[in-house]
Amino acid sequence: MRERLVILGAGGHGAELQAYVRDLARRGWPGEFLGFLDDALAPGRNRNLEILGPLDTFLNRAPEFFENLLYLTALGSNSIRKRVVERFEALYGDRVAPWTLIHPLAWTGEEVVIGAGACLAPGATVTSRVRIGRHAILNVKASVSHDCVVGDYVNINPGATVCGKVMIGDGAYIGAGATLIDTVSVGRNTIVGAGAVVINDIPDDVTAVGVPARIVKRHGQLRRCAGLAELSGE
Repeated sequence: MRERLVILGAGGHGAELQAYVRDLARRGWPGEFLGFLDDALAPGRNRNLEILGPLDTFLNRAPEFFENLLYLTALGSNSIRKRVVERFEALYGDRVAPWTLIHPLAWTGEEVVIGAGACLAPGATVTSRVRIGRHAILNVKASVSHDCVVGDYVNINPGATVCGKVMIGDGAYIGAGATLIDTVSVGRNTIVGAGAVVINDIPDDVTAVGVPARIVKRHGQLRRCAGLAELSGE
């Protein structure tokens, strides 16, 4: 049986991923895209998206239904993406595997490792000896240079530039057009604002903005998700 794909989350990022999957299909991907799972939307057509139902839609399906069934997340918020993956894995275990999307217009060099569930958007560039973590997002025209380590659930936004030997911790959010110069590190769950230039290490759980980037906020305990009605959010 050929691969079959579902996307978790039917917001704006979901619409983008649907377009990416269709690009892959036009270039020979032999799989089948089934539609979206989203707790916040009723089953049926929503604009140009096919909503299959909430996350638990497949719970009563026969074992053979899960053969070659894959999923990809479409949630820009790192914390929500992580919670949704954890819930999905709790529901289905290893019956549904995370799928890695590399758009045909993305480019990767040698000795690059890309984690399960990651997405490389059109124009994303990853050069050499780079590790990209699980469920990470490299958005349109984001670039990651040699010998970098990008953690799990990281979001590198459009046009961001990550220079060589940079370390980015799990759950970090790199804003659009930001620049991380060579050898710096960005901590876990840290936010780097759009257009910021990081020239020194940034610790965990802070927000840094400006040129050069400076810390403007230290994060307290993360607010718990009020419910998976947020699944459609960005």
